[in-house]
Amino acid sequence: MSKVAASEPASKQKSHPWRDNIEAVAVAIATIVLFKYFVVEAYKIPTGSMQPTLMGNAETGIFDRVIVDKFSYHFRDPERFEIAVFNYPLDSSKNFIKRIIGMPGEELEIRGGDPWIRPEGQEDFTILRRPRSIQDAQLRRLDTEGEWKMSMGTAGRWRIKPSSSGDEFSATGRGEATFPRTYESIRDNYVDGYPEGIKDKIITLKKGSNFNDVSDLRARCEVRADAGCREVAIELHEGRRRFKFILPGPAAPASERARIIATGLDSDDLEVVATEMPDGEPARLTTGDRYEVEVENLNDRLALRIDGDEVAAAEIPPAPDRARSKVTLRIEAPQGSTTTVDDMKVWRDIYYTFDPTRQKVSRWNIPPGNYVVLGDNSQDSSDGRDWTLVQFQIEEGERAGETVSGNLRESSSPRPDANPLYLPSKRKWEQLVLRDTLGERHVFERGEATRLSDEVAPLVSRDLIRGRAVAVVWPLAPQHDVYRWKWVR
Repeated sequence: MSKVAASEPASKQKSHPWRDNIEAVAVAIATIVLFKYFVVEAYKIPTGSMQPTLMGNAETGIFDRVIVDKFSYHFRDPERFEIAVFNYPLDSSKNFIKRIIGMPGEELEIRGGDPWIRPEGQEDFTILRRPRSIQDAQLRRLDTEGEWKMSMGTAGRWRIKPSSSGDEFSATGRGEATFPRTYESIRDNYVDGYPEGIKDKIITLKKGSNFNDVSDLRARCEVRADAGCREVAIELHEGRRRFKFILPGPAAPASERARIIATGLDSDDLEVVATEMPDGEPARLTTGDRYEVEVENLNDRLALRIDGDEVAAAEIPPAPDRARSKVTLRIEAPQGSTTTVDDMKVWRDIYYTFDPTRQKVSRWNIPPGNYVVLGDNSQDSSDGRDWTLVQFQIEEGERAGETVSGNLRESSSPRPDANPLYLPSKRKWEQLVLRDTLGERHVFERGEATRLSDEVAPLVSRDLIRGRAVAVVWPLAPQHDVYRWKWVR
């Protein structure tokens, strides 16, 4: 009878500590690499193209670290408004991060600072509207301190107390105040929306600050009216158009309700009345009660909200390309009547710039499998509006006839980041240095390569998109009162 040897007890098996440790380290490394490649990775934001949503700024020393979800895009395609990390199409050795604006199969156009889209099969372009969470994240709060101008006779009856949480108005009687005082219009100030602690450190020279009138606005405040108050109104100016958001006070006729009145439209004037509040109460101010009031003109849509609920809204015709904008607070009340307006804040929307001297594209016909991405910092973002390929044809050697392309970063004088880089001599230039779309460096002697026509490259293909930014987890800069932990919208 043959015998089968019993297994040796585990306690007596030979131990190989070095091999065990190496195996454990190898497994750990493999797990980390796979996790990083397929699931989650942390990225440092090196530039300011997505500011202030994502900060990357050498002047302040603030560089956000973001967590990027790479898992989701293995199972689904990117969605509009997501902030995506992708390989830069003109140099795939680099990662870029931008917001997805244009989707496959549609046309996209920048008009008057707003994106307009025409999906496949649709006859006309429509303005692109964002979900509330995205809109809230992209609005930029304006610095209103000291910028409210009182109308004649108002100053003696109104007091304004500037506050970081919002300006406070104490109004004893009729009057009005208008923002801004200094400029004729609200414009796209480069530092709008930046944390207060770092605004003064940001250099705005040559960044297109205050060039464009911005009329897409939101204002929010808290209102408390006394028994003598007849009316509280917030008016948004857009060129000759006026959008009045009116709240009847306790002294108004009992039949009056909150309403929006739009005048100066190409068509007839528009009025929308809110019959009641969501809780069933009449849409009007009552004596001594405090209400949060929010009004907006965003993407050709007017909205009035009271205590967070939308009580009236209306769509309006597209705005003129250039329209001066202001915000006016008006109170109708007899002298001695006291109404308070607290925490008054004003925001503006992103204004998507297009400068033909620098940017090449303001309209895209997007083929399947491609996207248009734009930076939230529209004045200072290298994105689908200006990406351009420089192309050279090789004239000599084994590669004769081959075309080499790279990211065009031309400069009037040689500098390390120029592409192509011409190394000069007495005969204009001796050598050409070019980095191609894979990031590889090519050096050509004079006459070995001929420059072809440059070609715009405004799209990002699906296969280059790696993941979506989900959260900012760093930095902390208590010296600037900056704490950047947040979800990315």
